[in-house]
Amino acid sequence: MNWVDAVTGKSRVDRDKVEDVLSAYGIAGPRPVPSRRRLRVEALHFAGVKNLQSSEDHAERNFIPFSFTRLFETPVTALVSNGKNDAGKSSTLDILAWGLRGRSDLRSDVKMWLRQVSLLLTIGDERVLIAWRVDEGAAAGSILTLPTKTTINFDDVDTRALGAMGTQADAAHVIGEPVYKLDTPVDDLVESIRAQGAYVVSTFEDDEQMERAVGDFMLDRLGLETLTQWRRNARATDADDGSTAQHGWPLWSQALVIAKPSITSAIGETPNQAVAVLNTFLATEWSSTRNLIRAQKMSVDAELAGVRRRITRDTAARDASVAELTAERTNLQAKLDALPPSRVTADEAAQLVQKMTAATQHLTSTQSRVAEAALAYGTASRALEAAEHDLAALKEAAVTKRFWHSLKPSCCPRCDTRVEQEQWEREQAGACSLCNSPIDEADAEGVDPSAEVGEDDLDPLELAQQRVDACAVEAETLSDAHDTAREEARRAEATFTEASAALDAVHGDPEQRHALERQLSMLDGRIQERAAGPVDVPEESVLASDAAVLAAAETVAQTEAKHGFDTALKSVSAQITQLGKDLGFSSLEKAEIKGNAHLPVVRGGARSNFGKLTDGERLRLKIALVIALLDVGAESGLGRHPGFLIVDSLAREELNEANGRLLLRELDRVAGAYGLQVVTGTTHTELVDSVLPDKAVVRPQKSGFMW
Repeated sequence: MNWVDAVTGKSRVDRDKVEDVLSAYGIAGPRPVPSRRRLRVEALHFAGVKNLQSSEDHAERNFIPFSFTRLFETPVTALVSNGKNDAGKSSTLDILAWGLRGRSDLRSDVKMWLRQVSLLLTIGDERVLIAWRVDEGAAAGSILTLPTKTTINFDDVDTRALGAMGTQADAAHVIGEPVYKLDTPVDDLVESIRAQGAYVVSTFEDDEQMERAVGDFMLDRLGLETLTQWRRNARATDADDGSTAQHGWPLWSQALVIAKPSITSAIGETPNQAVAVLNTFLATEWSSTRNLIRAQKMSVDAELAGVRRRITRDTAARDASVAELTAERTNLQAKLDALPPSRVTADEAAQLVQKMTAATQHLTSTQSRVAEAALAYGTASRALEAAEHDLAALKEAAVTKRFWHSLKPSCCPRCDTRVEQEQWEREQAGACSLCNSPIDEADAEGVDPSAEVGEDDLDPLELAQQRVDACAVEAETLSDAHDTAREEARRAEATFTEASAALDAVHGDPEQRHALERQLSMLDGRIQERAAGPVDVPEESVLASDAAVLAAAETVAQTEAKHGFDTALKSVSAQITQLGKDLGFSSLEKAEIKGNAHLPVVRGGARSNFGKLTDGERLRLKIALVIALLDVGAESGLGRHPGFLIVDSLAREELNEANGRLLLRELDRVAGAYGLQVVTGTTHTELVDSVLPDKAVVRPQKSGFMW
């Protein structure tokens, strides 16, 4: 089948356009599925210093060096703890997963204890060492590929590491807190294997760089691709509200770990991404093409929907604007129609305008005279008020003087000395009895304070009275002038009103008419512009054409991908059913893996969804699915699971020891038969000892801890 021709026929778009669209969105035709590459863990080493509270003095800290090294030589390796929880099994598995995935899920305290980690792998025929030091919880190290004959003496690595950790613990005891940044043997290990010809693929200086470096390396060595996937935005109200996202090793590596059997995802740890994980490890030559087309199509659909929503909003806004402008035009037309028509000749209109002009000028001049008269009258009123005030003050002063001159003191007002008769006799001669100054005879006589003012005191009072009289006459005159001006202004205003009314009654305001006509003309143009036709957005037609091509391409790719995929799913389902029974799911009658990664089962004659199963039943089916992917993948060439699995707390959910023993025995058998490597942990030491050989078991130290 010619890929481009098939899309052309399906989309009914020109072939050249189809090629352009597919190229623009980076979509190629079907690609061969890379052969499965087996992943094996050969050895794990890590070392550090525990930081614990002293049991004797809670204010003191105990710093305990540790080093753990394990070579993996059997299909199944079990870490056992003699019935003790929190012995370090899960932390060991998490450290192993850290090296494989590049991402740490370690407890924060354990991560701060670590000082170095080394993980030796085989991927296909290539040996790989991932080695890093840990400073205050942050990773920094290298990924190296090793020549075939390179040897690493892990016993020596373990011995040297324990010695170095002892030195760090001693230093920590001295200062009472952890010590970092000291030399660690892992740096010497890297240098020694580089001297043997090892090649540094990449280095990293922090956790983020490590995740990126390990992810890129694993994708390349395991022959996996990144997935472009459409992701709907959180709280989106529309199906097309989202964006494309890239998925790679952080997601695919979930298929290597079964940490929590309670998770209701048949494969991986993220239920909503289970279908992507399944399609990655059971892939056809069309899988990656179909996934990319689907993501790009949804992206284009979202963009196209956005453009169309914008067109709809713009069209609605335009229609609303036309309606608003039409209503405004109707209102203006009504105002124009209400203006009186012209009923006079041009000469008559000119005469009316002339009268109107004269009335306006006369009104202006009379209003000016009113203002001048008001100002003059105000000035005269203030002058009259000031003169009256001066007159009253003079009268009061004269009365006060005569009152004081009429007094006859009996003693000096200053020193209280008695005024003698001789002093009073001096006053008869015309001299003051106190200061001996000449006095007016009239002052010496008794005067009634209420008596009228004498003629000698009338000069200043007369002048003040004359000023009052003059100001009063002037104020009255100006008041009359102001009243006259106001009356003349009222007559001028009446004349102006009459002339204005006459002009409006026969002709209206020509400027008002012209203004209304201009506004109507402008509104007509705006209405015509908005009612010209639908909103034209060239981008919409381009996106619609792209969407049609991508929709056709998705249909073609989906149809082709289903041929081999559906057949493989049937084989995987048959394998899961048989393996599930072998692993101890005795009531299982049928298990059927779907293309959407759902795994419904039939047990006891009744159908049940995967999420409704017990944790133990889910664990068995998750293991069976991985083994089925290995087996069917090997036969069909579609499977790409690397054949490595971490199972945390195997048989944790088992209430029946016989079921746990059966699970472990069958897991050991099928792991060897199908090329699966399993690393697990359990507290059931006796169960493990009854099934696995001693070399497959990692036992705790005398302290009861794994390290």
